Amino acid sequence: MTEKTEQYDIICLSHLKWEQTLFQRPQQLMKLFSQQSKVIYVAHCSTKDFMSAVFSGNREFYAGQFGENLHYRTIPFLPFSRRSRFLQRLTDRITAFVARRLACRLGFQNVCLWLYYPSYVRHLDLFSHTRLVYDCMDHFRGFRASVGNIQDLENELMKKADIVFTGGRSLQRSKEGVNPKTICFPSGVEYEHFLRAAGAETPVPGDICDIPGPILGYFGAVDERLDFTLLDRVCEVRPDWSVVLIGPLVGMNRCPVDRPNFHHLGPRKYADLPGYLKAFDVCMMPFVISELTLHISPTKMPEYLAGGKPVISTPIPDVVADYSDVVSIAGNAEEFIEKTRLLLESPPPDLHVRIRRKAETKSWQYIADRMREHVIALDVKSSKKR
Repeated sequence: MTEKTEQYDIICLSHLKWEQTLFQRPQQLMKLFSQQSKVIYVAHCSTKDFMSAVFSGNREFYAGQFGENLHYRTIPFLPFSRRSRFLQRLTDRITAFVARRLACRLGFQNVCLWLYYPSYVRHLDLFSHTRLVYDCMDHFRGFRASVGNIQDLENELMKKADIVFTGGRSLQRSKEGVNPKTICFPSGVEYEHFLRAAGAETPVPGDICDIPGPILGYFGAVDERLDFTLLDRVCEVRPDWSVVLIGPLVGMNRCPVDRPNFHHLGPRKYADLPGYLKAFDVCMMPFVISELTLHISPTKMPEYLAGGKPVISTPIPDVVADYSDVVSIAGNAEEFIEKTRLLLESPPPDLHVRIRRKAETKSWQYIADRMREHVIALDVKSSKKR
């Protein structure tokens, strides 16, 4: 190997725990990086989820290994840390310290420190690293749960990072000017996995088989970004349709929709999603238009299309820019209902074939390979805490 292709190990600090129900950008990329590098993945979870795993003996929830090279740990938020900056900072410090101890035990060298959340910038002193990467996948200041000074922390991280990746066009525009080496890689898709939804051999899970069709489906995090007012209106106007959400509740105890034709099935494993996708007649992207959602590039969009399913979405800028040729866009509830009706009556043909043409540059493997090339090309710094 030449100097520019030298091996490096990755320590990834994320805001999304390692799990199989929301297998998103950080997990997809680290899984692929672990084919060539040793990877440590450390993230947060709620104290309730952590204690539930401890008492049930589910050790794999908070500590485990994926394949030969990837080790993960999940650290609970300290009690009341959502309300206290000091406790938030202490939680991050503990998380970073756990990552450092594990890296020392595993003999990590030539470390690439890969961050997914800005608050970790306060703990760079714990790590010896030759490269610092910030992979920005969300507009964090738009989340209610984000720390109060999140924008200042993100600006600091972007200035210190050797390279910044962004998860969509809108995010890229919002970050330009802070770090000159900022590169956009929109959300990818594991095409062959979701293509299974179009296969006759893929079974439909039993818990959705009993829900009467047509089914308007969504899978992903069930959180503040969803337009529950819109979903409630769809259920009210079209009681003959079933609205189905699949995914964990984030930041809420229950869905604020109470209709007989509304169904929240909870989280399901990533491996099982093609079967649920097969049951959907129309896939939904029912996001509120807000500061937060104006900057998202939803992972589920290419996943829906890879399964050959028609999609209805609210006007998320990145969806409009990248997918308006294959996705119906609706600006309000009435338009959402009408365009969904048209999709049910006349689904667009061969959507999975049309998305296949874009699959090469939208696959996670393609994105991981290009990111790796950029990281290797960086000028390697001496390994020191900085």
